[in-house]
Amino acid sequence: MVDLRFHRALLLSLIIFSSGCLGSSDSVDEGLGPFPEFSATADDGLNYSNADVDGQPFIVLFSAEWCNTPCHQIMHQIYDVLQENVTVLVMSTDPVEDITLEEWHDDSNDYDDAGGDTANTLPWPYMKAVDAAAELDVKSRPNVYFVDDAGYIQALNEGSFDSDDEVREMYALIS
Repeated sequence: MVDLRFHRALLLSLIIFSSGCLGSSDSVDEGLGPFPEFSATADDGLNYSNADVDGQPFIVLFSAEWCNTPCHQIMHQIYDVLQENVTVLVMSTDPVEDITLEEWHDDSNDYDDAGGDTANTLPWPYMKAVDAAAELDVKSRPNVYFVDDAGYIQALNEGSFDSDDEVREMYALIS
């Protein structure tokens, strides 16, 4: 015969010790950890910090002023796939200031121009973020971080995306 008291005690123990482990509507997926604190003035003259993206998903594209084809290609791919429905911050990992942020943004915009026609104008702010890049140990460019509305990194792409679907899938993790 099965001892019901034992099973009740076991069930009660499981409930007590697993409370909170089953998840709740206010639980946070910490993913790859929090995106570091940052504060930088962008090419539009505005200062950006974590407070500006608090409570919304965003993408950070780490690049450098000297990173042309792979970085510019990724910038335009993200724009083509997601359009303007997403907040993107373009951050330089390079402390050297060989060109201005405005020139860097113009060079990025020009990447997809053909025959004198301008295609996309990337609407995102470009800024220096050397400290945030160092905290995340960014060693290569481009690096794209997908950050959720709680400020946690949910996906990281290093280098080129394999496909537009990969961009959509990573963005779906934060939207």
